[in-house]
Amino acid sequence: MRLFRIGPDQHIGNMSGMGGSYRDGAGWNSAGVAVLYFGTSPSVAMLELGNYVPSPRDLPDNYRLAVFEVPDDEVETWSVDQLPVDWADFSYPSSIQQLGTQWLRQREKLVLLVPSCAVAGGMENIAVVNPMHPDVSKIRLLEKHAAIYNERMFKGI
Repeated sequence: MRLFRIGPDQHIGNMSGMGGSYRDGAGWNSAGVAVLYFGTSPSVAMLELGNYVPSPRDLPDNYRLAVFEVPDDEVETWSVDQLPVDWADFSYPSSIQQLGTQWLRQREKLVLLVPSCAVAGGMENIAVVNPMHPDVSKIRLLEKHAAIYNERMFKGI
């Protein structure tokens, strides 16, 4: 399975899960619980990033869109029907943080596919990756792209 991540070039391949989501908590993890977040397509990764930056034109020059390969047999999927009704609320519902944190601590699978809040109705997924899973070393960085957004996008911003 291919997954996609956007971030600073010097950290894009770091699979420790000790970044901002570890420090502050995020959608699917409580603070102090290591996690990695990926898009299941380049466009989902770009939309998810839009939740954190006022404009893609503001991205630092050192940001890259990276493509990773992960083992297909280490994936679990949760659909919208399996989640609490507040799953897409902002700021991160504690119900979702608790579910994700419990999943991460169990270390049964490397990847959890969950609905993306950046796509209406959860019609696309993000990947919650467990950096504490024994198979995290099987994640392979395949390529990095400096051009993330087409220059025609967001011309009015």
